[in-house]
Amino acid sequence: MFGFKKKGPQLTGLWDIHCHLVPGVDDGAADLRASMALLEAEYRDGVRNIIVTPHNRLHMFENEEADILAAYEQFRQAAKAAYPDLALYLGCELHQRSEMVDMIRAREQFRLAGGNCVLLEFSTWDDARRIRKRVYTLAANGYTPIVAHVERYQNLTSDMALAEDLVGLGAYLQVNADSLLGKDGMAARRFSHRLLEQGLLHFVGSDAHDLKYRPPRLGECAAYLARQYGEECPRRLLIENPKEIIFAGEENGEQSAASE
Repeated sequence: MFGFKKKGPQLTGLWDIHCHLVPGVDDGAADLRASMALLEAEYRDGVRNIIVTPHNRLHMFENEEADILAAYEQFRQAAKAAYPDLALYLGCELHQRSEMVDMIRAREQFRLAGGNCVLLEFSTWDDARRIRKRVYTLAANGYTPIVAHVERYQNLTSDMALAEDLVGLGAYLQVNADSLLGKDGMAARRFSHRLLEQGLLHFVGSDAHDLKYRPPRLGECAAYLARQYGEECPRRLLIENPKEIIFAGEENGEQSAASE
């Protein structure tokens, strides 16, 4: 229907800033074999830079930092051997909570690649007041919120002014590739494209969990965006904007967890 199967020159050097590839720590890759299968799919898509973002959510995903780091290091070493030209960084998808600033200060992994950006997740029905408050709190404490998969939040998709407010407060907005492609339903697709057309979309992530139900499709998404909006669009969303995350971390003197 949308012409997704058309092939053109593949855009390489893509970034994935939101995915669940670390083995055995959340509802993403169950083990290293699954992690490497997902990584192969990302690589075929032209992705060469990945920030892995394991969930952290109260009463659901609360792994100890040592366990996350051990699983990540196992994955990093395997990735380095298989794809030496691919850079891997560690981050987190942090579900909102009142004490999150103290958590972020205590644990570098809650920030993306050692920088000041935080991938912030909400529940589907969180109200506008809570969303604004959490974004403001992070920004006021020197962090840059990146609101994860904004197309999922009912109180945001029904109120474009809220999206504008969040950007005004200092947040950046991320949608999933599947939403832009229409694979998460037409409502998510319409809202994602509306954000893009109004200049309110900053990042696209795969949010990949597995190959069967939630695979990475950044290559397909990049090609689609290039056809619909021109090549500069996917280059900005999938290369240039993500680079700013890493550069910000380096300028702040932070040590990012990249593969070497």
